[in-house]
Amino acid sequence: MGPEHGRNVNNDKRRTPRTSAAKGTRGHLKSTISVEILNLSETGLLLEVASTLRPGSTYDLSATLGGVSFSGLVRVTRCRAGGFAADDQGGRLLIYRAGGEFVGLSEQQTSGLRLALSKRLASSASLKRLP
Repeated sequence: MGPEHGRNVNNDKRRTPRTSAAKGTRGHLKSTISVEILNLSETGLLLEVASTLRPGSTYDLSATLGGVSFSGLVRVTRCRAGGFAADDQGGRLLIYRAGGEFVGLSEQQTSGLRLALSKRLASSASLKRLP
């Protein structure tokens, strides 16, 4: 796992701060491509996926983010090999990491993302307070 996973990501090029997604947050692109969501913001996200995604291509994303059902259009901005994962047969699979930006979200979709992000931030803050 790279430095983006498991903590808030702070990068000057970002329009809005990204927040790490809860471990195991999954979704689908085009209802058939399974993805793990590593982090997200109001404007974009970082995904892990088992196949490469072409930068510039757009996909419908459906996921449950912080208990909030979300569906929206994502444009892939970059995709590169991100590491390996174990397969069911004792081998290793190449995993890709793709960055994407949300495209043409309605106010309702944006509100849903804000709600999911606020729940995630509240959850992270409560976990940090525990001894």
